[in-house]
Amino acid sequence: MTDDSVVGGDPVVGGDPVVTDNAVVSDDQGMDPAGPLLVTEIFSAIQGEAALVGQRQVFLRLTGCNIRCAYCDQPEALERRPGPCRIEHTPGRRDWEHRQSPLPTDDVVEAVDRLWRALPHHSVSLTGGEPLMQSRGLAQLLPLLVARGHRIMAETNGMLTGGLVRTLPWLTYVSMDIKLNSVDGEQVDLDTHRRFLAAAGDAGTTTWVKIVVGASVDPGELDAAISMVAACPGSPEVFLQPVTPFASVTEAPTPDQVLDLQARALRLYPNVRVVPQTHKAIGQL
Repeated sequence: MTDDSVVGGDPVVGGDPVVTDNAVVSDDQGMDPAGPLLVTEIFSAIQGEAALVGQRQVFLRLTGCNIRCAYCDQPEALERRPGPCRIEHTPGRRDWEHRQSPLPTDDVVEAVDRLWRALPHHSVSLTGGEPLMQSRGLAQLLPLLVARGHRIMAETNGMLTGGLVRTLPWLTYVSMDIKLNSVDGEQVDLDTHRRFLAAAGDAGTTTWVKIVVGASVDPGELDAAISMVAACPGSPEVFLQPVTPFASVTEAPTPDQVLDLQARALRLYPNVRVVPQTHKAIGQL
């Protein structure tokens, strides 16, 4: 799997390619159209992972992902195609309205804002799937949400730098995964993640890194990932997340493994915490 292509050229505003401080990054337009958004669900819940654990968020789960992690717990959000979606009306009540996706931008704004206004929320989580696959649609949606006072967090696999750059003007937080091949089998190149982190760092956006670790994690692969983050500007915090068994992944790392992995990471970089999927522990979505 490769990152967005990086090409030379003159700066272009409001079209492709997309400009960063260091490069001009282009995406495949056919895979990222503007307009209605493919949505799986919109609901209010407790964030269970990484830096904002415990915060109440409105979750906007978009449909479609560019990779297939072995432990993915949202298989219904993987395939990029129209289909049913559900929208919660009352925060936490799971009183779903069932709709057909894709949804017009104005409908998404109304659904998110209704939940936001009904209960104080910390932020809106863009999740998936991989939300940045729909960055052109998000570039139309996000200004409308920010204008209503919503803070936006992107939960992303850290591969689509062009999509990140396109949406960064409206993002308050970026939660970026590093994908270890020994855990998810996707063979994502570490330089792909490095370029993504550099783009977030150049923008000054609050960013942290999540690394799922499993029973079969390669310690050397983890070392390389931690060293890469340590060399990035801004000192992003790293969260080691013990895998929650799901689908083909049947085994979590042992308590001793988790302690050893964190100790190994801390020797390379002092800004490493361990946070499991706490929403799973308390029976939340």
